[in-house]
Amino acid sequence: MRKFLAIPVLVALAIPAFAQTATRDDAKALVTEAVQYLTKNGREKFIAEVASPKGQFHFQQGQRKDLYIFVYDEKGTVVAHGVRLELMGKNRWESKDPDGKPWVQDWTRLVQEKGSGWIDYKELNPAAGNKVMKKASFVQLKDHLVIGCGIYQ
Repeated sequence: MRKFLAIPVLVALAIPAFAQTATRDDAKALVTEAVQYLTKNGREKFIAEVASPKGQFHFQQGQRKDLYIFVYDEKGTVVAHGVRLELMGKNRWESKDPDGKPWVQDWTRLVQEKGSGWIDYKELNPAAGNKVMKKASFVQLKDHLVIGCGIYQ
């Protein structure tokens, strides 16, 4: 009888860990932290920290509710990416989501006009096997870099 009681208890304890999903506040807080890191440590060290698989802004499943930082320049080139390192150095200015939304152009315009804000689009989710999902990203302009973090919905 004891063996059977242990299984439901373990399942009940595990559910909250899997149920945690990132919120808009979590994403915005990570961008704020990234901007502070850039300000304190400079561009070169910041970009290395975002791109490093062991870096605090890099995607690590289960860590930070699966959030990561991405960094673009104002012309749409990926400067650093916290999960998709193969994108670094690529220009994505003309990229569009499955609905035809030019999200890189949209978020660049947003930060140039307002300094920061939210944008909704669709993108690959690395935590869901690169499935295309709805995404809301908070982006902020700092030192001519578009620094962002998104949540999948």
